[in-house]
Amino acid sequence: MSDLKEITCLLPERLKRIVETEVMVPGKNGFCKLSEIRIRINRPAILMYNNNEEKVIENIKITSDDIAYIIQMVTRYSMYAYQDSIRQGYVTVKGGHRIGVAGQAITRDGHICGQKYISYINIRVAHEVVGCADEIIDFICSGGFKNTLVVSPPGCGKTTILRDIIRHISYGIGCVPLKVAIVDERSEIASSHVGIPQNDIGIRTDVLDMGLKSEGMIMLVRSMSPQVVAVDEIGSMEDVMAIKQIINCGCHILASIHGYGIADCMNRRELAGMFGANGFERIVVLSDKNGAGTIEEMRAVKNGGL
Repeated sequence: MSDLKEITCLLPERLKRIVETEVMVPGKNGFCKLSEIRIRINRPAILMYNNNEEKVIENIKITSDDIAYIIQMVTRYSMYAYQDSIRQGYVTVKGGHRIGVAGQAITRDGHICGQKYISYINIRVAHEVVGCADEIIDFICSGGFKNTLVVSPPGCGKTTILRDIIRHISYGIGCVPLKVAIVDERSEIASSHVGIPQNDIGIRTDVLDMGLKSEGMIMLVRSMSPQVVAVDEIGSMEDVMAIKQIINCGCHILASIHGYGIADCMNRRELAGMFGANGFERIVVLSDKNGAGTIEEMRAVKNGGL
């Protein structure tokens, strides 16, 4: 369970007091619904909540000293040690909270190799939703685990659902327990901090943190002998080719993808031939109709058709 102190310990004292007051006052949204703290140079801080409500902290204008303090706390006073994370635009801290940063890009040979003059920070608050996949498990595990694709527009809970499916099959909750390997390219599923998962991903799960999906899937099949490989937000042809390879190796796949329904995914060129006996056998579609994580549809796929 996330703790407010994991967030407030990163903040300057004057902002820390405001955040604690705003999210812990009885009758207000509370920490359980806090989703982001937006920090922008020379602008007021803004608290964002899961219901899209926001609270602008008008009486605090963010200074360069505020941002420098937060960066020092996030990187433990060593920007150099976190330079690879900074290059990618975020650092994961204790509790699984993800600190996004933006400033002036440092480029080399046409590619971003770092950042300086950081002026914008997005503290994304991690919240596990244990049990959110309860109604899915029987659908994807009855008669043995089925290769599953979770389809969702941005912000509709696909990573949260994916994580809970992993937790179920790793513990064997409602299904036969299986060995799982996660390629956590953006540190969002396990939310590892110094190599330690901050989220509950089960007792039979191994994690390759911040590894490229296409390479990481093959690597984990060879090194950790998983029964299921889990990845978030597939999309490239390289991802699809790696999935085909691990399925051919006899391993199962659990993946998510940005999308707006079953037809949207099945019509994508890069996913051609990836549905049915030699690909994804189950599709779960999410929306935010009744809040993030609403299960819109569950469909079994056979021989390339529905």
